[in-house]
Amino acid sequence: MLQILSNFLRLAAFGGVLATGAQAQDASGAYLAARQAAMAHDYQPASQYFARALSQSPQDMALVAQAMSAFLAVGDVGKAQILAKMLASSSQTQPLAEILQLAVSFQAQDYDAALAQLEMTSVAGTAIDDLLKGWALMGLGQVGDALTLFDAAANAEGMRSFALYQKALALSLVGDFNSAESIFSGKDQTPAAISFRGSLVRAQILLQLGRSVDAISFLNDFHGEDADQEVLTMIAQLEAGVAVDFDMVRNGSEGAGEVLFFLAMALKNGEGYDDLLLYTRLASHMAPRNVHALLLSAQLLEELGNPSLAIETYDAVPRSHPAFVSAELGRARAMYGIGKAEMSIEVLEQLAESFPEVRRVHETLGNFLRQEGNFSLAVQSYDTAIAMIDQLKPSHWYIHYARGIAHDRLGAWERGMRDFDQALVLSPDQFQVLNYVGYSLVERGEMLEEALSMIQRAVAVQPTAGYIIDSLGWVQYRLGYYQDAVVQLERAVELMTTDPIVNDHLGDVYWAVGRKAEALFQWRRALSFANEIKGHDDIDPVRVQLKLDIGLDAVLAEEGAPPLQVADGY
Repeated sequence: MLQILSNFLRLAAFGGVLATGAQAQDASGAYLAARQAAMAHDYQPASQYFARALSQSPQDMALVAQAMSAFLAVGDVGKAQILAKMLASSSQTQPLAEILQLAVSFQAQDYDAALAQLEMTSVAGTAIDDLLKGWALMGLGQVGDALTLFDAAANAEGMRSFALYQKALALSLVGDFNSAESIFSGKDQTPAAISFRGSLVRAQILLQLGRSVDAISFLNDFHGEDADQEVLTMIAQLEAGVAVDFDMVRNGSEGAGEVLFFLAMALKNGEGYDDLLLYTRLASHMAPRNVHALLLSAQLLEELGNPSLAIETYDAVPRSHPAFVSAELGRARAMYGIGKAEMSIEVLEQLAESFPEVRRVHETLGNFLRQEGNFSLAVQSYDTAIAMIDQLKPSHWYIHYARGIAHDRLGAWERGMRDFDQALVLSPDQFQVLNYVGYSLVERGEMLEEALSMIQRAVAVQPTAGYIIDSLGWVQYRLGYYQDAVVQLERAVELMTTDPIVNDHLGDVYWAVGRKAEALFQWRRALSFANEIKGHDDIDPVRVQLKLDIGLDAVLAEEGAPPLQVADGY
């Protein structure tokens, strides 16, 4: 074990991980820093601090295990493997270390070792283990035994379509494309699960059968107008008659990588993203050509709040790969998330120029431009994206809603309303549209009863959304239903305690019902929150201060607005 540790420390020092001399921290300090970084999902400094702590506490196997996880999360399988060997040579067992060793055996195409390891450890239950054993047997050329294991996995509860997909891949690997297509079509049994990656697999299988027209039709039906560059590239190749070999899986290791990748995909909505990230990192190690595993790692990193490492991961997708557009979209999104708006927009502008046929690029660019207040250019991007839609579907409500907002902010309300109307035709109960239009009508002093109805519909859909409840209270205030408005705006403040607009609105309503001391308190709160949130365009601090100085009635009189008046019959 000492030799293993020596190898790890040498590699860690070479990579700039270990501090030396005065820079070195004591073990406890480095460990605490590592734990804090790991809890924040900041894996790069976590791995560095764990390595520093390990250099001073080399016998601490708990520390070894945490360091191994951190290096694996970063994607440094080499250092993680060295630490896994340290755990293996100790008396302690660590499931992740065993799975990592299994992945390394697969990647080295040492299928006998992989089978031996699978006899001693379980990755994620019997069915998943059977799939991995099946791929090890495929690697050894024992196809019949492998297919038997795939069938066994398919009989496990909830595993049928997933296991059949693996079986179809295995059959394709040995050239039995007819049997593979029968699985996908469901001709003889329950069809295999088809994901985005599965759709590319099936298209390649159909092509090997000489059914390029069917492959094109399938891709068009499956993806429709939302097809991304990777799908469009395959369709273009098929239409041009380009010979495309089946290459989604080329050996047992890549097949086993598919198992871990799809396991992470299947668990994405129910498991901790930290654990799923480790699966995707191992999948990428076992199947380096599986760019989708790389993209999923980057997406998980975004979800975990580590945009910097997500950017680095997205950047690993080569420009020559058709998935480059998806990677650049993700990279731009992550950059925008850390405040690099100008750089992210530049990335998207270059992408739109290089790949003008991809609608999602133009729509994403429009969104970023709109969020940065560049409404004119945003409209141009939305125009380009909308022009590429041949047949409107309910999912297209958002792009019309977004363009409507951009038109509104440019002062073109009627154009905006045409988009809002279209969005509501596509998705009649879309609460974001109902709330935006209803609130805008209130601010414009137009069609207040209709605005009230729209906002009430939005609240019915989203009864705990503070900003929508604020809109309801505000329209009630504008209609003179002051007591009703108090109830709603007090609730909105409970849900959005530090929002300056909501606090300002509640102050106005308190003033309207004679609770003037409370009104002054709310306006002061609104002003303090507005000062904290720089660039909040929807509240005017000068006006709030004026209300504090002379009261709401005097401010309304100065503005030439109607005085406060309770609604007739209320």
